[in-house]
Amino acid sequence: MQSEESTRIIERFYEAVDKIIELGKIKGKSTYCEYYGINRRNFYSQRKTPTRGWFQVSWMVPLVRYYGINPRWLLTGFGPMIKKRPEKKEE
Repeated sequence: MQSEESTRIIERFYEAVDKIIELGKIKGKSTYCEYYGINRRNFYSQRKTPTRGWFQVSWMVPLVRYYGINPRWLLTGFGPMIKKRPEKKEE
């Protein structure tokens, strides 16, 4: 079971995934899982029940590294969701 703070971080994670999909930066949730080695069943189950314990911190890394999601916002909820300039995607 997740703590209240962890649950809020997980909710922001899913909000950020929805945002990058909305912005057309990635095709969909299944694509995000495939690209970054996330078990889709765990991804969808965790979203449905945020207090479950399947969430991995590594799921957040691509959001920050490749899509410009602000790590401060992701962890604390403070500041803008998207930074002005994301890092370049590594090949």
